[in-house]
Amino acid sequence: MERLDLELLGLSITNVTMEDALDMVLGAAGGMHTMHFVNAHCINVAAKDSEYHKILSQSDALFADGSGIKLAGKWLGTPIIDNVNGTDMFPLLCEACARSGKRLFLLGAAPGITQKVADWTKEHTESEVVAGYHHGFFTSAEESSVVESINSSGADLLLVAMGVPTQEKWIARLRDRLDVPVCMGVGGLFDFYSGSIPRAPKWMRSLGIEWVWRLCMEPRRMWRRYIVGNVVFIVRIARIRFSRAHKESTTE
Repeated sequence: MERLDLELLGLSITNVTMEDALDMVLGAAGGMHTMHFVNAHCINVAAKDSEYHKILSQSDALFADGSGIKLAGKWLGTPIIDNVNGTDMFPLLCEACARSGKRLFLLGAAPGITQKVADWTKEHTESEVVAGYHHGFFTSAEESSVVESINSSGADLLLVAMGVPTQEKWIARLRDRLDVPVCMGVGGLFDFYSGSIPRAPKWMRSLGIEWVWRLCMEPRRMWRRYIVGNVVFIVRIARIRFSRAHKESTTE
């Protein structure tokens, strides 16, 4: 059956199940690929940042992350199959790497965070799935050394947690120098698995309101993204929907 992706703001959102997304990520470990997760905030940023938009448009996959993208799919006539977010994918990815022998490099977050995530993966999988790690607070002078560490680690997948759009721009700028087959931007994922920030209860996640939990956990940092950003996103999707409806009515 042919896949029906969601076309949104000139971007093609990869409409697959979590299982299929994992297969795509692991199956791509034989080439040179870049994949990202896209949520409502990403769309808002892409609408104003042409460089970021271009980077997303050139990616091999843009996974549908969160209730905002699901709402957009519903309003625009392309139902989203699954919530393919990085936080849910990570433990599944670690388990799959443990079975297949593939390894990860963790880059980003504050000093000490990636080591805690690496410790979590070892405890969770009972194997060494992390080939290396480095925090995200390095200088431009240290960048070449970081790239060398990544390349010499032999990792199959690079997960970069620097926030949107910094992580995507960093990957794009250095992609030709990175020997890792698959590069992915993962946002705040490391903060959850290091224990720095507790994840929302499962019932909130199932209702699609994990953003409420994050807002409560980090109100000063997240209020603009969720209080203002969610409204902006909904208005943007509504305009697209009404514009399409108007075009269809005028062509009938």
